[in-house]
Amino acid sequence: MKKQIALLALVAAAGSAFAAPETFVLDGTHSFPRFSYSHFGYSTQLSRFDKTTGTVVFDKAAKTGSVDIVIDTKSVNTGYPTFNEHIQGEDFLDTAKY
Repeated sequence: MKKQIALLALVAAAGSAFAAPETFVLDGTHSFPRFSYSHFGYSTQLSRFDKTTGTVVFDKAAKTGSVDIVIDTKSVNTGYPTFNEHIQGEDFLDTAKY
């Protein structure tokens, strides 16, 4: 009986050593990167990007991981369409070029 338990423990330990890295996909319907900026010192404006994609890879065995996030800068949302266009312009994000 002791040998069987020891064998099961060994198999379980060996199995976790060969575990594959886990990949998690970002849920774009629930992920909104946000940024804030001072409005001439009178208030702090909070805005966001509406389109984001990406993955997170976690390798527990190797104790490593990586993050790959892509933010569509054309999806900037300040709450005001005219200002959205302004932020996408050459003075700020220059979304036509980048």
